[in-house]
Amino acid sequence: MAGVSLTGISLQVLHTPSTSSLANTTDDNRRGLCRALWGWKFCDSCEASGACALVSCPRNRIPSLGRYFGHYKELVCSYSHDLEYHRKDAVVSSHEEIFDVIRILKEQPNITRDALARQAFRDPTNMGMESEQEHVVGLAVKALTMVYSTHWLKQNAEHDNGDLVSPNWMKDVPFHEFLEGLFPMTDHPGFGEDSSSSFWELKSNITGSKLIRRGGLTFAPTEDLSNHLKLNRRTGVIEIFHYTAFLKENLRITKYIKEAMGIEESIRLGALPRQLALEALDSIQKIIFPLSDPSAVTLLQRLVVDKNFDEDCLRFEASAIRQPHETNTRYLYFGARLADIYDELENPTPRGFISRWAKRKGAGHANIATIVAVVIALIFGLVTLGLGGFQAWISWQQWKHPIDG
Repeated sequence: MAGVSLTGISLQVLHTPSTSSLANTTDDNRRGLCRALWGWKFCDSCEASGACALVSCPRNRIPSLGRYFGHYKELVCSYSHDLEYHRKDAVVSSHEEIFDVIRILKEQPNITRDALARQAFRDPTNMGMESEQEHVVGLAVKALTMVYSTHWLKQNAEHDNGDLVSPNWMKDVPFHEFLEGLFPMTDHPGFGEDSSSSFWELKSNITGSKLIRRGGLTFAPTEDLSNHLKLNRRTGVIEIFHYTAFLKENLRITKYIKEAMGIEESIRLGALPRQLALEALDSIQKIIFPLSDPSAVTLLQRLVVDKNFDEDCLRFEASAIRQPHETNTRYLYFGARLADIYDELENPTPRGFISRWAKRKGAGHANIATIVAVVIALIFGLVTLGLGGFQAWISWQQWKHPIDG
């Protein structure tokens, strides 16, 4: 088979029509994706006519997943634009073949990327197709876990905040070990204890409005769950993984499972670890943008409009996705990042010229106001001196050239 070389394309290119059948995602494709990911079972009416007759049918949740399906379509389009019209040697040529890769990942979460290629593709040894195989695997991984496993997809992300150091899934690494490396657990003091006094104090100090007003920080959407709550101290940007409907579907799968499961066991069910999904969801809806606070809701609504955040961020759900005791969340995956944000609020990174100069001189951020006052006083002093000199010159001119009466 003849190989194809994948080259970087911009998202603008994805808006041009593609000749590949993969470029179109239909309602059947969306339902097929939900079956492959989360094992959805649709009612008989859905299967027969596409019109749902039961309130309990999962098809009723498809509208809330609109942003997630839109992201999946962009991922598929990024692949289909590299295919020639009706090319026969493409690694995959249908959505169902992508779903098959997802099913293999679920059934064998300990599989290596090399073994996955041998099992999933017709000619895994063709070196000319290796980059295309990596692209398809990355697409399946992203659909299942919402993390990037290949730099190619990362560079073509809709919201790319400059973090291109995310690791690739190497050929000889089991899938679950790759994910464990992305999400290490650390019991961070303060955020690791859900009932401690320090937890409530830290939590109340890092709401979105305070981070903007006191810290001069801003928020940007990210499509990579592993980048959630990452703070870029140089730019003052906090990345927010905003696909909350996706997180809720993961939580529905594991709601009735009592024992704690690791990444490998969770992936077999088509879900992220429950603790991970809860932390990501609650850090948005209970800490950064607490939906009980009208000002936080207003801020989140503005981000939905201005920054294209998923509108589902504004929908709080409890009984459908939470166990009775899951009211306060410990932060074992994202505690260190929350603490990093809190530290930035307490010890802001200098970003303006005066702030950086003060930092270099060792004056500290607390003395910036004093420095500004000294500069202003110096300016006023120079202006006063200039006016005094001008008045002296006028007086000297009047003495030297008196006006005869």
